[in-house]
Parts: sequence; C-alpha cells; structure tokens
Amino acid sequence: MKLKITVFTAFIILSFSLITNANGRFSFTKGVLNLQGVDIEACDIIKLEGEVEFYWKQLLEPADFLDTTHQHNCQYVYIPKSWDNYTFKDKKLSREGYCTYRFIIEKKADSKITFYGIKEETIFCSYKLWVNGQLVSQVGSVGKSKDDFKPQFKAQDMLFCLDPEKGATDRVEVIMQISNFSHRRAGMPWAMYFGTFDNIKNYSRNWDILNLIAIGIVLIIGINHLIMYFFRRQDRTNLYFGILSLVMIIRNISTGDRIIEYLFPNISWELLLKLDNFSGYGTIPFFALFIYHQFKEEFHAWIKNAFVIFGVIIAVLIFSTPALVYGKFNQFFELYLLIGGVYLTFGVLLRATILGRRWAFASFIGMIILYGTITNDVLHSMGVVNTPYIAPYGLVVFMLIQSFILSGKSARAINENEDLSKELYNEKQDLEKNIEKRVHELKEQQKILIAHQEKEKEQNWINVGLAKLNDVLTDNKNDSKVLSQVVINTLSKYLEAKLGALYVINEENPAEPYLEMVASYGSGKGMKSKNKKIEPGSGLVGATYSDAQLKILNDIPEDYFKINSGLGESLPKSILFIPLSTDEAVFGVIELARFKEFSKVEVEFVKKIAYSIAINLNNVRMNERSINLLQQFQEQAQEMQEKEELIRESMEELEYYREQFERLKRQGEQGERSEE
Repeated sequence: MKLKITVFTAFIILSFSLITNANGRFSFTKGVLNLQGVDIEACDIIKLEGEVEFYWKQLLEPADFLDTTHQHNCQYVYIPKSWDNYTFKDKKLSREGYCTYRFIIEKKADSKITFYGIKEETIFCSYKLWVNGQLVSQVGSVGKSKDDFKPQFKAQDMLFCLDPEKGATDRVEVIMQISNFSHRRAGMPWAMYFGTFDNIKNYSRNWDILNLIAIGIVLIIGINHLIMYFFRRQDRTNLYFGILSLVMIIRNISTGDRIIEYLFPNISWELLLKLDNFSGYGTIPFFALFIYHQFKEEFHAWIKNAFVIFGVIIAVLIFSTPALVYGKFNQFFELYLLIGGVYLTFGVLLRATILGRRWAFASFIGMIILYGTITNDVLHSMGVVNTPYIAPYGLVVFMLIQSFILSGKSARAINENEDLSKELYNEKQDLEKNIEKRVHELKEQQKILIAHQEKEKEQNWINVGLAKLNDVLTDNKNDSKVLSQVVINTLSKYLEAKLGALYVINEENPAEPYLEMVASYGSGKGMKSKNKKIEPGSGLVGATYSDAQLKILNDIPEDYFKINSGLGESLPKSILFIPLSTDEAVFGVIELARFKEFSKVEVEFVKKIAYSIAINLNNVRMNERSINLLQQFQEQAQEMQEKEELIRESMEELEYYREQFERLKRQGEQGERSEE
C-alpha cells in the first residue's frame, strides 16, 4: 500500500510540473515576439501565443516576402486558435481552406552555433514550415483544393541551427503554410513552443516518460482485471474495467504526442482520428457497465442500456463515416459525455456514498478527478482552454483508487481464508522442491542444447566455407593459374592462415616428374625459390603427395620458413598439408601455415573441399592441355596446307614449261619438213 501511495504522489508531482513547465509570459504583438531581454536557455520552453500575421487563401513562401514590390493581403490573428473563429472582411472563415501564418521572434544574438527547436502537437491538417528561409518540416500535403491536399497528424520537435558565421542570429522568421479540407478544427488550435533544442527535447522526453508511466499503470491494472475475470467470470466488473483500460490506452497513444505514430509510422490520418474520437466518446458504455455491476441498486438498468445503445451508435458513426461527417455531431457527442459523467458521478456514486455502500466514497472521489480532467479535455477540444490533454492521467488516478479498493477486498478475502493459506503454504514447499528438480533438468537440457547449437554453428561455418570455395571454383574455369591463386587466397583467408601455397604435379618429363608451386599467399621470394620444384617423397610436401594423406605439423623446427610482417618474422604455430586427390591419383598439395593450431572442424572442412579443388583444377588444366594440343594441330594443318599450296604451284609451273617445250618441239619439226 505504501508503494502505491508513493507512485501515486510521484505521478501527480511530475504531471503538475510538466503542465506548469511551459513559460507563457510572452506574447506576440503585431507578429513579433520580443525575447531580447530573455535568457532562452534558462527559461525552459516558451509558449508561442498572441497576434501573428495571417494570409487567408494564400500559400506564401519565404521568397514571396522578399519581393517588396508585391503587397500581400495581411491581417493579424491570435494563436493558438482554430481559424474558423477568425473573420475576414466581416465574414467568419470556413473550416475548409488554406492560409499562411508568419511571425518573427527577436532575441539576443548568439556568440556560437546554437541549436533551437519548435515543438508542435497537432496542426490541422497539413503544413509546411520554414525557419529563416529554410524548409524545416512538412507534414501531409498542403494544397488549395481537396484533390491536392493530404491530411496527416505528426507531433514533432523541429530542429534548426543558428550560426553567427553564416548570418544574423538575433531574428527568427517562421513561415507556415496550412491547409484543411478534412477536419472540424483548422489551423493552429493548440499551442506551439519555442526554446533551445535541448530544452524542447527534455520537455518532450518528460511528457513521453509520463505517458509511458500512465500507459504502464493502466495496462497493468487492465490486464490484472482481465486475468481476474478469466479466473472468476461471474464477476463482470473486472471484464468491463479491463476493456475500459485498453480503450483508454488507445486514447493515450492516439492523442497528445500520438505515440501510436512511433509504433505505426504509416497509420492513416482517418484511422488515427477515429481512434482518437472513439477512445474519447466510447468510454461511457464501459464506465456504465462497470459501475452498474458494482452498484446495481443505485443504477437503473434502462439508463445503463440507454448509455450502451448511444455509445454503440456513436462508435458505428465514427468508424463508418469520414471525419467531416461525424465531426458535425461532436457537440452531441460532448453533450452525451457530459451527461453520462454527471449521472455516473452524482446520480450513482454520490447516491451510493450517501447510502453507505462499501467502497462507494473512494469510487466517487476517483470519478470526480477523472471527469474533471475529461471536462478539461472537452473544453480544450472546444477551444475554450489551451491546457494539455490530461484525461489519461485522471484515468490513472481513478484506476489507482480502484486498485486500493481491490487491495482492500483482497485483504478481507485473505483474512477469511487463513486455513486455505496454510494448505497453500504446504503446497508451496512441494512446489519449490519440484522447481528445484525442474531447474536441474532444465540445466541439463540447456547443456545439451548448447552443445547442439555449437555443433550447428560449426556445421554452418563449414557450409559457408564450402559455398564460398565452390563459388570460386565455378567462376574461374578458364585459367588454371588464376584459379589456383584465387583458391589459395580464399582458403588462406577463410582459415586465417598467414602463409599458403598450392603445388601441382608437373609431368612434362614423365621420367622426372616434380611438384611445382603454382600459387602462393603471403610468401616471400625465398620461399618461392626454395619450393619451386619439389620431388615426390621429398620433404613434407613431397611426402604428402606420395602418401596421399593429410598431415598436420605442430612442432615446427627452428630452421623452417618464418612468417614475415611489418613487425618482424616469426615461426608459425601449425602447418597443414592437404593432398589434392582425384578419383585417379594425387594431383597436388596445399600447404597452409598460421600462428594457432588447426581445429578438428577446420580439418574436416579442408578434407571436404580438397576433392572439389582437385577435380576442378585438374579439369581446367586438362582443358588447357586439350586447347594447346588443338592449337598445335591447327598450326600443323596450316603448315601442311601451305606446303601443299607450294607443291601445287610448282606442278603448275612444271606443266607450263612442259607445254612450252612441246610447242617449241612441234615448231622445230614443222620447220624441218618445210626445208625438205
């Protein structure tokens, strides 16, 4: 009980401090707010109110005010106030339309870069805001007709910076375009605030904390009532109060700073407005049902039914029609809310208190507080007052009082069931033993689960490595040297090896085959020169080739090669030799060295990938060999063709000479016959 009283007191103090925190001593005069004698950083936040410039049916931008040749039709109006309360040319303005607001804040010049902010709760229903010619915020779409207009609610803290090096900092010009074609309120019916951005953020943060506290309290109490109804369904009081709590949470997150927009940034404007109105006017039926089941003798059933029927009609109207339609009935809704609150408070609870009903007085006090805050919200929505929405906090007070009542009922029930408590105590002892046993079982299961997760993690590491190496093998099928280099680079990096080398058998001279280093990673010229040719069976690389067995060397001799780096050179901790075997024979060897030993998982991974490397690399080399043989065949065929061409030309030349000889011979014979 002391804890509940402490929470209640802290909540009231925090609420009061926030409500009175905004500084409202300053006022615009002819569109100018003079703050030159004010320490803005020390005075928290400043409420923006008073006479500002107003341009009806004009959407003006900063450049329009720089053009002194054009005169704009300006009048001065008071903010905060809905523009349908203004008159223009002796005629009251319509809720639907568009306009531009402009005001100037004069202050002391800043000596350094300073961040300021403007806090707005809700503008009806879309706007664009410039500060000193810079567009700071745009919510919805501002338009001159309903087709060009898109409404949106968004409470926000708008940041802007004043830098003495970039210009004057003693004057803040704010220009705001607003349009409305969807709501019964228009323009700036709620106050805006100005101050340093830190003060603005602190103010918003404190309100958010208060809202979250209120939501948390209401949520816990509501869930508690619903759980109580679940276990004791004959008492419907808990059901209706639990539902009422959830409805009021909807109101808390859909009004004020509209926390629901942080959860659902893309929530539609119409839905947000419907939730706002439903959570305000739809509470009376739940209050009526809740109080009726507590004090049936003082609450006539037909009145309860009337409240419920009217509440259902209002809810249907809100959710089935657009804002402009059901907004026309807001005065009827507010009258319904007022009559319901007065009847429940004075017609039922006060009467039950006078008749001495148990817990009636506490409920009466809670309802007085709650409906006092609701009345404040109604007056706020009507534009009579400019205080913040505080009905959710009145609900918190009411629910805390109900919690006190429930605690009293629980205490009474406990006193009447002491025997049952003793039995429950014995059961508790047994339960603790069972819990201890179960905890031990869960710990054992947790060990098994951890081992399984570790195994899955290792397998996943292997699978990722296999996929990465297979991608490398797939993407490099045209050049064995490139493929060898990419393979050793990828494998070395994945296994965190500092040195790596790939050897392939060279059988150009079948009588004297040797292992040739075709690719390396992190090796120097000395290592490349030393290992340029390795005979099968010679050294660890040659032995790995001859044995076709994977080898791990963890005891490195002092005279073995060292790993060079910018900090010096060091012996590796472990060296891994992997034979590259195809189905036919050993094709090559991979050598990897690093500063830590290779784990079983890493060795398993290497075994799995070695075969794929060997097959792919061997295929590429065979393809290259086939291509080379084909090129040699083509070259020889070309040479044969050229030789045949030369022989053909020679034969043709010989044939020519033979024909000439025969012709000369015939001519000689003919000459001899002539002489005879």
